[in-house]
Amino acid sequence: MQTDASETGNGATVKPGLSAAATEKAEGRARVQALLWDRIDEAGMQRPRHGGSLMTLDVYTAMRRRLCDRLAYLDPENLLTLAELMICNAAGAGRPRFGVWPEAAILSEAKALQTPPVMDMPIVTSWLASIEGPPAVAGGFEVELFRHLRRTGRPPLAYDMHKIREDATEANRQIELVGGRIARDVATTEDRAWLEAYQRDRRTVLQIVKAGKAKRAGQGA
Repeated sequence: MQTDASETGNGATVKPGLSAAATEKAEGRARVQALLWDRIDEAGMQRPRHGGSLMTLDVYTAMRRRLCDRLAYLDPENLLTLAELMICNAAGAGRPRFGVWPEAAILSEAKALQTPPVMDMPIVTSWLASIEGPPAVAGGFEVELFRHLRRTGRPPLAYDMHKIREDATEANRQIELVGGRIARDVATTEDRAWLEAYQRDRRTVLQIVKAGKAKRAGQGA
């Protein structure tokens, strides 16, 4: 059974008067609708199964809306690729198969096609904005924690924390080495690129941690 965009109420439009960031996000949602969901509907794919039965229309509509938000970062080419992957590898039992993938599978494949911006990764922003953020900054391993969260998409385990602290110690040594080379004007392009990437990640972390502290202070007022 084909479910078109009008049935699911997913039509995305860009409203005038939005900020640049809001406009960009709205345009991204519209791309997801046009290049992913419209293509899925044209192919005649069915709603996914949930708990042994066909997912209800309300639940499916909500899923599509969430994914329009979560996938708004994807380039047009990757949205088209994702649509074709879903069509050619449809979910379901038996043959032929017509089912749309579950939400988790769609997000996983999208991440494999194109890494989402870090600010769109809830595990990164929520963990660092929580009470876990300030101790990481105080301990000097905030960048390594940030990179772990970005890479794995999960909180660190005890072993991970040991590795994170080791990597931070090595990074601090590298910062001193590169800083010395820059002072002597012998730093390579790779040296400068490494230091810039590290400093950029540190600025991102400090921004997230600061926002988290401000939010907690406001809640406690």
